[in-house]
Amino acid sequence: MNMKFALAFAFLLQISILEAQESVLSLPLLEEQHFFEEKDGMVAVEAEFYFKQQKSDPRQWYRFNKHESPTTNKENHSLGTGNYGYIQLLPDTRVTHVDRLIKGENFSNEAGALGIVTYRVKINTPGRYYVWSRALSSGSEDNSVHVGINGEWPEHGQRMQWCDGKNQWTWASKQRTKEEHCGVPNEIYLDIPAAGHHNIEFSMREDGFAMDRFLLTTDKDFVPSEIGPPARIKWPEPSYYETISTSVIENKTLPVADFPMQNTGFYKDAGGRWFAINPNKNKEASTSVDFNFKSGLYDVVFVGVGENDGQSEFTVLINDKELGTFSPKLSQKLFFEGNGSNKVWEKVNLQTGDRITVKAKIGSKDGKEWARARWSGLIFAPVRKGKLVSNAPGVLVSGNSKPPTINAPKGRIAIVADGNSPDPDDLGGTAVSISLLRAAGLEDRLVHYSHSCDLVRVERISERAERERHALMQSACDVTARRWGGFDDLTFFDAKWQQEKTVADLANAINASSADDPLWIIEAGEPDIIGLALDASKKEKHRYVKVVTHHPANDDAGDFYSWQQILDYGVEEVRIPDQNVNLKVNIENWDWAKNHPDPRVQWVWLQGKIAEVDDVVRFQKGKWDCSDAGMVLYWITGATNGGLRLGTVADVKHILLSSIENK
Repeated sequence: MNMKFALAFAFLLQISILEAQESVLSLPLLEEQHFFEEKDGMVAVEAEFYFKQQKSDPRQWYRFNKHESPTTNKENHSLGTGNYGYIQLLPDTRVTHVDRLIKGENFSNEAGALGIVTYRVKINTPGRYYVWSRALSSGSEDNSVHVGINGEWPEHGQRMQWCDGKNQWTWASKQRTKEEHCGVPNEIYLDIPAAGHHNIEFSMREDGFAMDRFLLTTDKDFVPSEIGPPARIKWPEPSYYETISTSVIENKTLPVADFPMQNTGFYKDAGGRWFAINPNKNKEASTSVDFNFKSGLYDVVFVGVGENDGQSEFTVLINDKELGTFSPKLSQKLFFEGNGSNKVWEKVNLQTGDRITVKAKIGSKDGKEWARARWSGLIFAPVRKGKLVSNAPGVLVSGNSKPPTINAPKGRIAIVADGNSPDPDDLGGTAVSISLLRAAGLEDRLVHYSHSCDLVRVERISERAERERHALMQSACDVTARRWGGFDDLTFFDAKWQQEKTVADLANAINASSADDPLWIIEAGEPDIIGLALDASKKEKHRYVKVVTHHPANDDAGDFYSWQQILDYGVEEVRIPDQNVNLKVNIENWDWAKNHPDPRVQWVWLQGKIAEVDDVVRFQKGKWDCSDAGMVLYWITGATNGGLRLGTVADVKHILLSSIENK
């Protein structure tokens, strides 16, 4: 066999191997909605976690990991990488200077012309970002690449060059010039003028280029070492589970946050949106919780996560009797949420107090890497609606493309909140509700506000912690009202400690209702106070009462009244989607309030922060939650006449800050 034929044969063999692997090892592991976030002027990214490839003919990027390689012609260098994996531009036909250079095939001095791989990055602090990449060069012609942003390839992102550190993973940030072929330090950078999500892109200069990680930093003097700073995937809000749970308004939900985790074998993954099993510690896990919703027939939707390492097995039991077993489809991406990862059991008879158990076993595709049995919860849909929920799109469209307008319906508003046991989220919800009403110029329409409406303390909260919650809620009411002004004639009642006065005040508001002046009651807690007030008021006035609700956890949590008993009084139910979807968010989404110069806005932020650092319950960690205030936002923007059914933090921000700026 002559040398030319041998080289041609080797090249064709490499191409055939790559084509066989293309369906897996060149496909993105993430979706566009997953991103990496800059904090304090720095963000690090794993090279394998791109969401898109473009211009992939005749070269594209392939993933290597400790168990898989796209070709046998290349040594696997995953040992020593940040995530036991990296990417490389293949095929690699120009290894040394004597190999033929073919422009537009194995070499491109034009940035963005060939082999583009794209990453999603969220920038919070605009400015100049110096780009570092950790690469491995084994020859003289596989040591340069181009970097760009949002489809543009600026001069100072071109010809990123390595010379030092051959045959080992090496950080560099140098630009090749005519005068300095090994590159000039501090000349590879991207100017990012605006905060927000940006696409960071790398394109081929030389084939064979291998990249483990990269980072962006505003610190010109920073030099990474070892594997560099941690690279953490960020998750879009709301979650897939939260989104599909709103697809049918009557859905009842049990997210993983409502299941116990300690000593179950599960851990919280993806910022708490999933339960998962660590294969290094456990192979199985089990957790149980009571079904506290209304008895009846439901379609039960199990919401799992497809993974690329294997198919885990889940078993759902009711009172220790197996409902069914399910394995999500194997995913080509790192994980997948969608109909193929969900299971629907139709017409399941459930009774209040039934014990719901989820058992999980991890699975493996190759016996080397293990899926982690990720899942996000259960949804209890009305009969014949389960498949609709399971098939619902995972991207929420709230329709809030324009700034909100104030368009409150006729009538008055009353708010009944809990906040005492066990949830602290009403601190933020209370502060936002009161400030929204004042900012909208509707403070005189608020005729009743009571808090701590959970009349029977649960064991999850101690008596001492209960007293603390009452004091915090009273402060959230009184101080917010005083600072924002306009509520001097209103008394904020403690529903549990002032039950008689609270019920009488709400009953008086009901008795003052008429067709031209209805009463809208915001159910921001258990329904018992509302039921007691309805029972104490005039029956003929009930038809002028509208009760706004957004979550069955409130409706079905009464100690003395069921939700159906409330409706039996003849009031009108106004049900909107679960407001947690857009208003229980990562706490940094409220930095605008934390850093605002107006102390009234800072005070509002502080209430949500107090809930976030609560030491009684843990599910608020990292979250700023004003979900119940979403019902107030709905009311002031129109209620049943076009109100925001899924308002956002941006809507709250616009109303509060517009009020401040216009005064």
